[in-house]
Amino acid sequence: MRKKAQKIPALLGENGFAYSDSIKAETIALSLERQFSLNDLSHRETENEVKKSTENFSTLPLTNNQIDNLKCIQPSEVIKVIKNLNIKKACGLYCITNKMLKNLPCTMIFEFTEIINNIFKFNYFPKAWKTAVVVPILKPGKDPTQPENYRPISLLSTLSKLTENFILDKLNEHLGENKTLCPEQFGFRKSLTTTHQLLRVVEYITSGFKKGECTGAVFLDVQKAFDRVWIQGLIHKLIRYKTPPHLLQLLKSYLEERKFAEKIGNSISEAKIMRAGIPQGGKISPVLYSLYVNDIPKTHKTLLGMYADDTAILAKNKNHKYTAAALNQRLAKLDDWFLKWKIALNVNKTEAVYFAKGRRKYKPIVKIKNQTITWSQQAKYLGVILDEKLTWKNHITTIKTKFRAASRKLFPLIARDSEMNRKYKLLVYTAILRPIITYGCPIWGAAANSNIRMLEILENNIIRLICKAGWYMRNEDIINAIKLISLKEFIKKISAKFYHNLDNIDNEAIQQLENYSPDPKS
Repeated sequence: MRKKAQKIPALLGENGFAYSDSIKAETIALSLERQFSLNDLSHRETENEVKKSTENFSTLPLTNNQIDNLKCIQPSEVIKVIKNLNIKKACGLYCITNKMLKNLPCTMIFEFTEIINNIFKFNYFPKAWKTAVVVPILKPGKDPTQPENYRPISLLSTLSKLTENFILDKLNEHLGENKTLCPEQFGFRKSLTTTHQLLRVVEYITSGFKKGECTGAVFLDVQKAFDRVWIQGLIHKLIRYKTPPHLLQLLKSYLEERKFAEKIGNSISEAKIMRAGIPQGGKISPVLYSLYVNDIPKTHKTLLGMYADDTAILAKNKNHKYTAAALNQRLAKLDDWFLKWKIALNVNKTEAVYFAKGRRKYKPIVKIKNQTITWSQQAKYLGVILDEKLTWKNHITTIKTKFRAASRKLFPLIARDSEMNRKYKLLVYTAILRPIITYGCPIWGAAANSNIRMLEILENNIIRLICKAGWYMRNEDIINAIKLISLKEFIKKISAKFYHNLDNIDNEAIQQLENYSPDPKS
């Protein structure tokens, strides 16, 4: 269900309170201008290296061979992408909607195909497509009068996003052929999901439990990860990864001289320059970020898990001192690497959990940026709460809270007195509510029966409500009558499919996993 548009109150800016939408838009835009800027970190040697390589690349002319060898985009390919566009997606600055694109006549499709081919031919991304409209959304629990408390939601040109599909295809083709991306990075990669990365992390911890080892895990919080990417540093890395010159020139054009304008109501601020960062909502952005952090340092005594900017570092040993040494060695290397590439870590939001089956009197002392990290009893990683004994009780309690909140919002549709057909009520449950319960279930599906039972009770209550069941009717009979797979069986089915598909994934980090396939409780 759609959220109602937020009414933004008067904002406290540099020159006092802003009351009109136009001044509010300008106030938030000024705040965001500071956000879309480089972190105040300096490493002269790296800066000189980046400057030299980017300047050298700029002076290299493209040969006719490189341009002539480009495969032209065909109108049929453009039509295929347009067919898959979501008409409900918001449009950018020029109000060209996806619905308009879907209704373009063939002659316009041919014209637009020619524009895309010329973009590749001249390695130039249109300036008009490089200005994003930014809509502010208040961060949960924050003071609405402070402009920095609003999260920017960027709306890019639909034509830009359509063209990005073809740029991304060519970039992925190059990365795939050269196996450029490190295997530990699972973010937005084919066949890899957050659940796969969670499997690596949980398997590492549980294999330690079996050997009597304890695992220290640090979950890093990168400050403004996408918004403060050093563009010249990214271009330098693209050069280093031997990106084809014509594609690199186009990516350079795509990344540089980008702007944004804040929109509140019908008012839009003046366009501001983005001095750092990759476009939020851009099709290419997740891959570009993955490339930016692709050379993250590794050590053989620790496990690295990444999903875009969500990064986990783990080490295990029977002796807490060895665990501390391994983690501190890795974190010290990361300190230097973060400095070189102008990446800021939010130490206060970085979490650490010491996973152990029994009671442990001593926990390792782990530091980053000369600050000792406090050990927590649990941490949330990729949407799943990992407690220090991996009982999953806290995660399932959180699921219950989320499920009940979502059920309350959907209650008018699924209530006993709702006139909606039962078939569609069940569709609301299976499409919206059940996924809240089952997210990540191949990982936590082996939780204690008492924990799984709590989730079954949630499902049974909703099913009884949808079916207007009397008190005397058994839950099992109701589920059989409506031909719905029970929650327990559904979790087993998802888990079995997940583990059977692991062998088909061409990823070194996945292939290194043991035959780890815990059966959910039956």
